[in-house]
Amino acid sequence: MRRTLVMVALFAVTSKCVAASVATPAEIDRLRMHADAGRDAQAGTSLLALARTGDANAQRAIGEVLLRRNDATRVSEALDWLQRAAAQGDSRAALLLGKTWLYGAPGVTPDGVKARHWFEKTGTDSAPQAAYYLGLIEKGGYGTPVDHEAAERHFRFAAERGLPDAMYQLGNLYASGEGVDADPREAMRWYLRAAAFEHPQAIQELANAFTRGDTLLPQSELQAANMRLAIEHALRHPQALP
Repeated sequence: MRRTLVMVALFAVTSKCVAASVATPAEIDRLRMHADAGRDAQAGTSLLALARTGDANAQRAIGEVLLRRNDATRVSEALDWLQRAAAQGDSRAALLLGKTWLYGAPGVTPDGVKARHWFEKTGTDSAPQAAYYLGLIEKGGYGTPVDHEAAERHFRFAAERGLPDAMYQLGNLYASGEGVDADPREAMRWYLRAAAFEHPQAIQELANAFTRGDTLLPQSELQAANMRLAIEHALRHPQALP
């Protein structure tokens, strides 16, 4: 008990020192994790103090914390801090803004136009993720005109840089012939690549292909059953969105 109290006191002192000076990204991330978990109110206070000094990393971090509060007032505050960080070139803040406007949040009605704006402002270090979401907008519309050819370009950019969700979406375009010439074999190649990352929908496509026996995969009930087991495993261990 005494050791716990000492550790809490030390963390509070460290938090105050961090807030009073320039903090490293690692220190800011530690404060964010503590504030996000609700383990220490001082962590949130310190993070807010850093954000008010104009530190873009802290502004994005406090924005992330407030977004997860799932409250309209907090979400509004989160958007303000994220916009401040994005104005300083923080690409992760711009990506978060885009995702919030794309899917909505308490007090935020989904808006494809605003989402597109923020994804397009995302810097190069988050470009594959932004490209994936721009592909979703082009493919699904989200209040804007559908453009399957643009969707294909965005998905390909993200898929070639390792995003399994983009690989799966690119496979879908080849399967349906939207934005590209229909090519079941190419679709299956992209499903195979996404499945290697345990993408459940891609694995489902492989299970279907083994069941019917077409394109690159021979008919095999055993392999189809193995794919279904792989789907269960992937669903038990879901991966975070890009």
